[in-house]
Amino acid sequence: MKLYHAKYVQGRAGANAQIVEEDFYMPDVSSVRRQLRSRGYWPISIKEQKPPMLEWMDVRSKNWQIQLLRALRFQSVTASAGTALLNIIEGETDKKRALAFLPTRTVLKGGGSFSEALRALRLMDAATMAIITAGERAGDLKGVIQHAIEHTEEKGKNLKVIITALSWLSFDIINIIGAIWGAQFGFIPYLRDQGIKTTDPDAVARFTHALNIASWVNGTLLAIVMLVCTGAVVFGGLYWMNRHRSDHFTSRILMKVPIVSAYLRNSSMQDTCKLMRRLLTGKVPLADAIDILIDSTFEPATRSYWVDCKKRILTGVEPARALGRWPLTKAEKDQIATIQAVDQLAEVYGSIAEERGLMAKADQRRLTQTGVFLMMFFFGATVLTMIYLLSIQNQGFLENLSTLKN
Repeated sequence: MKLYHAKYVQGRAGANAQIVEEDFYMPDVSSVRRQLRSRGYWPISIKEQKPPMLEWMDVRSKNWQIQLLRALRFQSVTASAGTALLNIIEGETDKKRALAFLPTRTVLKGGGSFSEALRALRLMDAATMAIITAGERAGDLKGVIQHAIEHTEEKGKNLKVIITALSWLSFDIINIIGAIWGAQFGFIPYLRDQGIKTTDPDAVARFTHALNIASWVNGTLLAIVMLVCTGAVVFGGLYWMNRHRSDHFTSRILMKVPIVSAYLRNSSMQDTCKLMRRLLTGKVPLADAIDILIDSTFEPATRSYWVDCKKRILTGVEPARALGRWPLTKAEKDQIATIQAVDQLAEVYGSIAEERGLMAKADQRRLTQTGVFLMMFFFGATVLTMIYLLSIQNQGFLENLSTLKN
Protein backbone atom coordinates (compact mmCIF):
# COMPACT_ATOMS: atom_id res chain seq x y z
CA MET A 1 0.00 0.00 0.00
CA LYS A 2 1.29 3.43 -1.00
CA LEU A 3 0.17 7.04 -0.79
CA TYR A 4 -0.91 8.79 -4.00
CA HIS A 5 -2.04 12.33 -4.77
CA ALA A 6 -4.47 12.43 -7.69
CA LYS A 7 -5.76 15.36 -9.73
CA TYR A 8 -8.88 14.62 -11.76
CA VAL A 9 -11.82 16.21 -13.61
CA GLN A 10 -15.19 15.96 -11.89
CA GLY A 11 -18.30 16.42 -14.01
CA ARG A 12 -18.83 16.70 -17.75
CA ALA A 13 -16.64 18.81 -19.97
CA GLY A 14 -17.83 22.38 -20.08
CA ALA A 15 -18.92 24.92 -17.51
CA ASN A 16 -19.77 22.33 -14.84
CA ALA A 17 -16.39 20.58 -14.93
CA GLN A 18 -14.19 20.95 -11.85
CA ILE A 19 -10.59 19.99 -11.22
CA VAL A 20 -10.35 18.23 -7.86
CA GLU A 21 -7.35 16.96 -5.90
CA GLU A 22 -7.55 14.00 -3.50
CA ASP A 23 -5.25 11.62 -1.65
CA PHE A 24 -5.51 7.84 -1.99
CA TYR A 25 -3.95 4.94 -0.09
CA MET A 26 -3.81 2.05 -2.57
CA PRO A 27 -1.43 -0.64 -3.87
CA ASP A 28 -0.49 1.01 -7.19
CA VAL A 29 -1.32 3.73 -9.73
CA SER A 30 -3.64 1.44 -11.68
CA SER A 31 -5.81 0.91 -8.61
CA VAL A 32 -6.17 4.67 -8.16
CA ARG A 33 -7.04 5.10 -11.84
CA ARG A 34 -9.67 2.33 -11.69
CA GLN A 35 -11.16 3.87 -8.55
CA LEU A 36 -11.51 7.24 -10.27
CA ARG A 37 -12.96 5.73 -13.46
CA SER A 38 -15.52 3.74 -11.44
CA ARG A 39 -16.71 7.01 -9.88
CA GLY A 40 -17.05 8.63 -13.30
CA TYR A 41 -14.02 10.92 -13.01
CA TRP A 42 -11.23 11.57 -15.51
CA PRO A 43 -7.67 11.36 -14.05
CA ILE A 44 -5.28 14.16 -14.97
CA SER A 45 -2.25 13.15 -12.91
CA ILE A 46 -1.46 10.58 -10.22
CA LYS A 47 1.75 10.99 -8.22
CA GLU A 48 3.11 8.88 -5.41
CA GLN A 49 3.85 10.84 -2.24
CA LYS A 50 7.33 10.08 -0.96
CA PRO A 51 8.23 12.22 2.05
CA PRO A 52 11.92 12.47 2.95
CA MET A 53 13.16 9.96 5.50
CA LEU A 54 13.96 12.70 8.02
CA GLU A 55 10.36 13.91 7.94
CA TRP A 56 9.01 10.45 8.76
CA MET A 57 11.56 10.04 11.54
CA ASP A 58 10.66 13.46 12.93
CA VAL A 59 6.90 12.80 12.82
CA ARG A 60 6.86 9.34 14.36
CA SER A 61 8.26 10.25 17.76
CA LYS A 62 7.50 9.22 21.32
CA ASN A 63 6.14 12.69 22.05
CA TRP A 64 3.57 12.41 19.28
CA GLN A 65 2.66 8.92 20.44
CA ILE A 66 1.91 10.15 23.97
CA GLN A 67 0.08 13.24 22.66
CA LEU A 68 -2.11 11.07 20.44
CA LEU A 69 -2.94 8.62 23.24
CA ARG A 70 -3.81 11.46 25.63
CA ALA A 71 -6.01 13.11 23.01
CA LEU A 72 -7.76 9.78 22.42
CA ARG A 73 -8.34 9.35 26.15
CA PHE A 74 -9.85 12.84 26.38
CA GLN A 75 -12.06 12.66 23.28
CA SER A 76 -13.21 9.06 23.81
CA VAL A 77 -15.14 10.19 26.90
CA THR A 78 -17.95 11.53 24.72
CA ALA A 79 -17.47 9.42 21.56
CA SER A 80 -16.23 6.03 20.45
CA ALA A 81 -12.49 5.51 20.06
CA GLY A 82 -12.79 5.28 16.26
CA THR A 83 -14.78 8.50 16.05
CA ALA A 84 -12.31 10.22 18.39
CA LEU A 85 -9.39 9.14 16.21
CA LEU A 86 -11.16 10.33 13.06
CA ASN A 87 -11.86 13.71 14.69
CA ILE A 88 -8.17 14.04 15.59
CA ILE A 89 -7.18 13.21 12.01
CA GLU A 90 -9.64 15.71 10.52
CA GLY A 91 -8.42 18.44 12.87
CA GLU A 92 -4.69 17.88 12.24
CA THR A 93 -3.04 21.01 10.83
CA ASP A 94 0.55 19.79 10.58
CA LYS A 95 1.16 18.70 6.96
CA LYS A 96 3.68 16.00 7.84
CA ARG A 97 1.42 14.45 10.44
CA ALA A 98 -1.58 14.73 8.12
CA LEU A 99 0.40 12.81 5.51
CA ALA A 100 1.26 10.11 8.03
CA PHE A 101 -2.42 9.94 9.06
CA LEU A 102 -3.63 9.13 5.52
CA PRO A 103 -3.41 5.30 5.86
CA THR A 104 -5.22 5.48 9.21
CA ARG A 105 -7.95 7.67 7.76
CA THR A 106 -8.39 5.27 4.84
CA VAL A 107 -8.80 2.30 7.19
CA LEU A 108 -11.39 4.13 9.30
CA LYS A 109 -13.32 5.34 6.26
CA GLY A 110 -13.27 1.81 4.86
CA GLY A 111 -14.89 0.36 7.98
CA GLY A 112 -11.75 -0.99 9.65
CA SER A 113 -11.41 -1.39 13.39
CA PHE A 114 -9.71 1.07 15.73
CA SER A 115 -6.69 -1.19 16.28
CA GLU A 116 -6.28 -1.75 12.51
CA ALA A 117 -6.33 2.00 11.94
CA LEU A 118 -3.67 2.60 14.60
CA ARG A 119 -1.54 -0.22 13.22
CA ALA A 120 -1.66 1.43 9.79
CA LEU A 121 -0.18 4.57 11.37
CA ARG A 122 2.95 2.60 12.36
CA LEU A 123 3.45 4.80 15.41
CA MET A 124 2.89 2.36 18.29
CA ASP A 125 5.27 -0.44 19.24
CA ALA A 126 4.18 -4.08 19.41
CA ALA A 127 3.51 -4.01 23.17
CA THR A 128 1.35 -0.88 23.02
CA MET A 129 -0.63 -2.28 20.09
CA ALA A 130 -1.13 -5.55 21.99
CA ILE A 131 -2.57 -3.66 24.97
CA ILE A 132 -4.94 -1.69 22.73
CA THR A 133 -5.99 -4.76 20.73
CA ALA A 134 -6.69 -6.69 23.93
CA GLY A 135 -8.86 -3.86 25.25
CA GLU A 136 -10.76 -3.73 21.97
CA ARG A 137 -11.47 -7.47 22.15
CA ALA A 138 -12.57 -7.22 25.77
CA GLY A 139 -14.83 -4.24 25.04
CA ASP A 140 -12.87 -1.94 27.38
CA LEU A 141 -11.00 0.13 24.81
CA LYS A 142 -11.36 3.39 26.72
CA GLY A 143 -9.89 1.84 29.86
CA VAL A 144 -6.79 0.34 28.25
CA ILE A 145 -5.75 3.63 26.64
CA GLN A 146 -4.57 4.71 30.10
CA HIS A 147 -2.52 1.49 30.37
CA ALA A 148 -1.01 2.22 26.96
CA ILE A 149 -0.07 5.75 28.08
CA GLU A 150 1.59 4.43 31.26
CA HIS A 151 3.52 1.81 29.28
CA THR A 152 4.77 4.39 26.77
CA GLU A 153 5.77 6.89 29.48
CA GLU A 154 7.67 4.27 31.49
CA LYS A 155 9.46 3.05 28.39
CA GLY A 156 10.39 6.65 27.56
CA LYS A 157 11.74 7.25 31.08
CA ASN A 158 13.93 4.14 30.91
CA LEU A 159 15.24 5.21 27.51
CA LYS A 160 16.08 8.70 28.82
CA VAL A 161 18.02 7.21 31.75
CA ILE A 162 20.05 5.01 29.41
CA ILE A 163 20.72 7.87 26.97
CA THR A 164 21.79 10.20 29.81
CA ALA A 165 24.19 7.62 31.25
CA LEU A 166 25.69 6.87 27.83
CA SER A 167 26.02 10.60 27.08
CA TRP A 168 28.00 11.28 30.27
CA LEU A 169 30.14 8.20 29.66
CA SER A 170 30.83 9.29 26.08
CA PHE A 171 31.71 12.81 27.27
CA ASP A 172 34.24 11.44 29.78
CA ILE A 173 35.76 9.07 27.23
CA ILE A 174 36.12 11.84 24.64
CA ASN A 175 37.86 14.08 27.20
CA ILE A 176 40.23 11.28 28.19
CA ILE A 177 41.07 10.42 24.58
CA GLY A 178 41.51 14.11 23.74
CA ALA A 179 43.94 14.68 26.63
CA ILE A 180 45.99 11.56 25.88
CA TRP A 181 45.99 12.26 22.13
CA GLY A 182 47.08 15.87 22.65
CA ALA A 183 49.92 14.81 24.93
CA GLN A 184 51.08 12.03 22.61
CA PHE A 185 51.01 13.94 19.32
CA GLY A 186 51.32 17.52 20.54
CA PHE A 187 53.09 18.10 23.85
CA ILE A 188 55.64 15.25 23.73
CA PRO A 189 56.81 16.08 20.15
CA TYR A 190 57.03 19.75 21.20
CA LEU A 191 59.31 18.87 24.14
CA ARG A 192 61.36 16.57 21.92
CA ASP A 193 61.86 19.34 19.35
CA GLN A 194 62.74 21.95 21.98
CA GLY A 195 65.20 19.73 23.79
CA ILE A 196 67.62 21.24 26.29
CA LYS A 197 70.36 23.72 25.49
CA THR A 198 73.23 22.01 27.24
CA THR A 199 76.37 20.14 26.29
CA ASP A 200 76.21 17.86 29.34
CA PRO A 201 75.64 14.34 27.91
CA ASP A 202 74.21 13.07 31.21
CA ALA A 203 71.57 15.80 31.29
CA VAL A 204 70.64 15.15 27.65
CA ALA A 205 70.40 11.41 28.35
CA ARG A 206 68.18 11.95 31.41
CA PHE A 207 65.90 14.26 29.43
CA THR A 208 65.63 11.85 26.49
CA HIS A 209 65.03 8.86 28.79
CA ALA A 210 62.27 10.71 30.65
CA LEU A 211 60.60 11.65 27.36
CA ASN A 212 60.77 8.05 26.13
CA ILE A 213 59.13 6.79 29.35
CA ALA A 214 56.38 9.42 29.12
CA SER A 215 55.79 8.60 25.46
CA TRP A 216 55.60 4.85 26.18
CA VAL A 217 53.20 5.27 29.13
CA ASN A 218 51.00 7.73 27.26
CA GLY A 219 50.97 5.60 24.12
CA THR A 220 50.01 2.52 26.14
CA LEU A 221 47.11 4.40 27.74
CA LEU A 222 45.99 5.64 24.33
CA ALA A 223 46.13 2.13 22.85
CA ILE A 224 44.17 0.64 25.77
CA VAL A 225 41.45 3.29 25.63
CA MET A 226 41.12 3.05 21.84
CA LEU A 227 41.01 -0.77 21.92
CA VAL A 228 38.36 -0.75 24.66
CA CYS A 229 36.20 1.81 22.81
CA THR A 230 36.58 0.05 19.44
CA GLY A 231 35.88 -3.33 21.01
CA ALA A 232 32.79 -1.98 22.78
CA VAL A 233 31.42 -0.47 19.54
CA VAL A 234 32.07 -3.66 17.53
CA PHE A 235 30.64 -5.84 20.29
CA GLY A 236 27.53 -3.67 20.56
CA GLY A 237 27.01 -3.74 16.79
CA LEU A 238 27.40 -7.53 16.58
CA TYR A 239 25.07 -8.02 19.53
CA TRP A 240 22.39 -5.77 18.04
CA MET A 241 22.57 -7.48 14.64
CA ASN A 242 22.20 -10.89 16.34
CA ARG A 243 19.92 -9.81 19.19
CA HIS A 244 17.32 -12.48 18.30
CA ARG A 245 19.89 -15.29 18.69
CA SER A 246 20.40 -16.28 22.32
CA ASP A 247 23.16 -18.74 21.29
CA HIS A 248 25.34 -16.05 19.67
CA PHE A 249 28.73 -15.51 21.32
CA THR A 250 27.92 -11.86 22.09
CA SER A 251 24.85 -12.94 24.07
CA ARG A 252 26.87 -15.51 26.01
CA ILE A 253 29.57 -12.94 26.81
CA LEU A 254 27.00 -10.34 27.86
CA MET A 255 25.36 -12.80 30.25
CA LYS A 256 28.73 -13.37 32.00
CA VAL A 257 29.75 -9.73 32.56
CA PRO A 258 29.22 -9.38 36.35
CA ILE A 259 27.45 -6.07 36.99
CA VAL A 260 26.21 -5.25 33.49
CA SER A 261 24.49 -8.62 33.02
CA ALA A 262 22.66 -8.34 36.36
CA TYR A 263 21.47 -4.80 35.61
CA LEU A 264 20.24 -5.63 32.11
CA ARG A 265 18.57 -8.84 33.30
CA ASN A 266 16.74 -7.17 36.19
CA SER A 267 15.67 -4.19 34.06
CA SER A 268 14.42 -6.43 31.29
CA MET A 269 12.58 -8.72 33.71
CA GLN A 270 10.96 -5.67 35.31
CA ASP A 271 9.72 -4.37 31.94
CA THR A 272 8.46 -7.72 30.66
CA CYS A 273 6.78 -8.72 33.93
CA LYS A 274 5.03 -5.36 34.12
CA LEU A 275 3.92 -5.73 30.51
CA MET A 276 2.73 -9.28 31.22
CA ARG A 277 0.54 -7.93 34.03
CA ARG A 278 -1.02 -5.36 31.70
CA LEU A 279 -1.58 -7.92 28.93
CA LEU A 280 -3.19 -10.46 31.25
CA THR A 281 -5.35 -7.72 32.78
CA GLY A 282 -6.45 -6.87 29.23
CA LYS A 283 -7.58 -10.49 28.72
CA VAL A 284 -4.79 -11.39 26.29
CA PRO A 285 -4.29 -15.19 26.12
CA LEU A 286 -1.15 -16.36 27.93
CA ALA A 287 0.51 -17.83 24.82
CA ASP A 288 -0.13 -14.65 22.80
CA ALA A 289 1.16 -12.49 25.67
CA ILE A 290 4.40 -14.51 25.80
CA ASP A 291 4.85 -14.06 22.03
CA ILE A 292 4.57 -10.29 22.49
CA LEU A 293 7.14 -10.36 25.32
CA ILE A 294 9.57 -12.39 23.20
CA ASP A 295 9.36 -9.78 20.43
CA SER A 296 9.71 -6.84 22.84
CA THR A 297 12.90 -7.88 24.69
CA PHE A 298 16.46 -8.44 23.50
CA GLU A 299 18.25 -9.24 26.78
CA PRO A 300 19.51 -12.85 26.39
CA ALA A 301 18.47 -14.29 29.77
CA THR A 302 15.00 -12.71 29.74
CA ARG A 303 14.35 -13.67 26.13
CA SER A 304 15.50 -17.24 26.81
CA TYR A 305 13.17 -17.38 29.84
CA TRP A 306 10.08 -16.46 27.85
CA VAL A 307 11.03 -18.68 24.89
CA ASP A 308 11.45 -21.71 27.17
CA CYS A 309 8.21 -20.88 29.00
CA LYS A 310 6.32 -20.83 25.71
CA LYS A 311 7.80 -24.18 24.65
CA ARG A 312 6.78 -25.80 27.94
CA ILE A 313 3.26 -24.38 27.86
CA LEU A 314 2.74 -25.56 24.27
CA THR A 315 3.84 -29.07 25.26
CA GLY A 316 1.11 -29.19 27.90
CA VAL A 317 3.02 -28.29 31.07
CA GLU A 318 0.83 -26.40 33.54
CA PRO A 319 1.65 -22.66 33.82
CA ALA A 320 2.85 -22.83 37.45
CA ARG A 321 5.57 -25.34 36.51
CA ALA A 322 6.34 -23.90 33.09
CA LEU A 323 6.89 -20.34 34.35
CA GLY A 324 8.83 -21.16 37.53
CA ARG A 325 12.40 -21.33 36.26
CA TRP A 326 15.65 -19.33 36.00
CA PRO A 327 16.27 -16.36 36.06
CA LEU A 328 13.51 -16.13 38.66
CA THR A 329 14.68 -16.25 42.28
CA LYS A 330 13.44 -18.88 44.72
CA ALA A 331 10.99 -16.41 46.27
CA GLU A 332 9.61 -15.54 42.82
CA LYS A 333 9.27 -19.21 41.92
CA ASP A 334 7.38 -19.80 45.16
CA GLN A 335 4.96 -16.99 44.25
CA ILE A 336 4.25 -18.54 40.86
CA ALA A 337 3.86 -21.99 42.41
CA THR A 338 0.95 -20.71 44.51
CA ILE A 339 -1.25 -19.74 41.56
CA GLN A 340 -4.42 -21.74 41.01
CA ALA A 341 -5.53 -20.08 37.75
CA VAL A 342 -4.02 -18.02 34.95
CA ASP A 343 -5.96 -14.94 36.15
CA GLN A 344 -3.77 -14.84 39.29
CA LEU A 345 -0.61 -14.51 37.18
CA ALA A 346 -1.22 -10.79 36.61
CA GLU A 347 -0.93 -10.01 40.31
CA VAL A 348 2.11 -12.28 40.74
CA TYR A 349 3.99 -10.76 37.81
CA GLY A 350 3.14 -7.28 39.07
CA SER A 351 4.81 -8.16 42.37
CA ILE A 352 7.84 -9.63 40.57
CA ALA A 353 8.14 -6.44 38.48
CA GLU A 354 8.31 -4.30 41.64
CA GLU A 355 11.02 -6.53 43.15
CA ARG A 356 13.03 -6.51 39.94
CA GLY A 357 12.75 -2.73 39.80
CA LEU A 358 14.40 -2.43 43.21
CA MET A 359 17.11 -4.89 42.19
CA ALA A 360 17.73 -2.96 38.96
CA LYS A 361 18.16 0.31 40.90
CA ALA A 362 20.74 -1.34 43.17
CA ASP A 363 22.59 -2.70 40.12
CA GLN A 364 22.44 0.72 38.50
CA ARG A 365 24.13 2.29 41.54
CA ARG A 366 26.88 -0.35 41.45
CA LEU A 367 27.30 0.14 37.71
CA THR A 368 27.57 3.91 38.16
CA GLN A 369 30.15 3.51 40.92
CA THR A 370 32.20 1.12 38.78
CA GLY A 371 32.08 3.55 35.85
CA VAL A 372 33.17 6.43 38.09
CA PHE A 373 36.10 4.39 39.44
CA LEU A 374 37.22 3.47 35.92
CA MET A 375 36.98 7.07 34.77
CA MET A 376 38.92 8.21 37.85
CA PHE A 377 41.61 5.63 37.08
CA PHE A 378 42.07 6.79 33.50
CA PHE A 379 41.80 10.46 34.45
CA GLY A 380 44.33 9.89 37.23
CA ALA A 381 46.73 8.15 34.87
CA THR A 382 46.32 10.97 32.35
CA VAL A 383 46.85 13.68 34.97
CA LEU A 384 49.94 11.94 36.38
CA THR A 385 51.35 11.63 32.86
CA MET A 386 50.79 15.34 32.24
CA ILE A 387 52.43 16.21 35.58
CA TYR A 388 55.40 14.05 34.62
CA LEU A 389 55.64 15.82 31.26
CA LEU A 390 55.53 19.22 32.97
CA SER A 391 58.32 18.12 35.29
CA ILE A 392 60.34 17.14 32.22
CA GLN A 393 59.67 20.56 30.73
CA ASN A 394 60.77 22.29 33.96
CA GLN A 395 63.86 20.10 34.03
CA GLY A 396 64.69 21.29 30.51
CA PHE A 397 64.21 24.94 31.52
CA LEU A 398 66.50 24.50 34.52
CA GLU A 399 69.15 22.83 32.39
CA ASN A 400 68.92 25.69 29.87
CA LEU A 401 69.27 28.31 32.64
CA SER A 402 72.25 26.44 34.05
CA THR A 403 73.87 26.41 30.62
CA LEU A 404 73.31 30.17 30.18
CA LYS A 405 74.89 30.94 33.58
CA ASN A 406 77.94 28.91 32.74
